[in-house]
Amino acid sequence: MEKSICPICHQSLKVIGSRRRSVIDENGDVMILVLRRLRCTNPGCGKIHHELPDLLTPYKRQTTTILEQIITGQHEAVPVENSTIRRVRAWFNSRAHALVGALLSTYATVTQDYGVDFSDLPQSILERIFFFVGEPAGWLKKVVRILVNNHRWPHTQLA
Repeated sequence: MEKSICPICHQSLKVIGSRRRSVIDENGDVMILVLRRLRCTNPGCGKIHHELPDLLTPYKRQTTTILEQIITGQHEAVPVENSTIRRVRAWFNSRAHALVGALLSTYATVTQDYGVDFSDLPQSILERIFFFVGEPAGWLKKVVRILVNNHRWPHTQLA
């Protein structure tokens, strides 16, 4: 069995339950997933985490594939309403710079390269994201995995 590790203190996690989460897939069908709830065994940490499959983005009801299509403008065949498309685009536009900043911070921490030259980064937000995660296919899954696993997912927007 796979051992889960706390992304904050790197101690082991213990299963304490589960919760249901619904998500709309590429066909417009609603899937019900059961996500495990995990608690850190370190008494100094004790944080609760939820396992997040690759097809989910925190706090979103559509799969990452649908969200990618909406964000990149390839949303002709996505099974969502126009109001959802507008909300997803507004969500991404309001958090895109925070996502790039979190990716840059994670990159600097992991590589110990703190001298990243901002002038070398592409101008487009999506191109900047692709700079950090590689190929455009599946980019949102990669961003979510990197940032959630390094405890850097931007949860709220500061006023």
